[in-house]
Amino acid sequence: MSEPDRNVSQVAERVKSALSDLEKDGIATRMGIDREAGIVKVYTEKSDALKKASSGLAEMLELAYTTAEHHPYWGMLYHAAEISKILLDKWDSDLSQDNVGEIGWRCDEIRMALERAGDMHRD
Repeated sequence: MSEPDRNVSQVAERVKSALSDLEKDGIATRMGIDREAGIVKVYTEKSDALKKASSGLAEMLELAYTTAEHHPYWGMLYHAAEISKILLDKWDSDLSQDNVGEIGWRCDEIRMALERAGDMHRD
């Protein structure tokens, strides 16, 4: 087992122990492990798929917000993340006309960013 895998396993085992203590106190939790990314996540019983997706999207948005605009993939990531945020925020309701218009505009921005990225490889 490689060092990063061993570290994730050690973290996961310690987290399991702490979660076991919480369970004894009547607090239900779940743990998710992404060994490849070296990430251990803890969820409470109130976490559902939509909340987990929104949390993961927050990480993606942080990357999109902090990535320099001159990065060739920035526009695609940024606008796709913003579209995803609109959709998750409206998951249990209807999209407004403003939402639909913004999504359409962001799709156009993604298309242009994709064309620019494709142009970089045409020599």
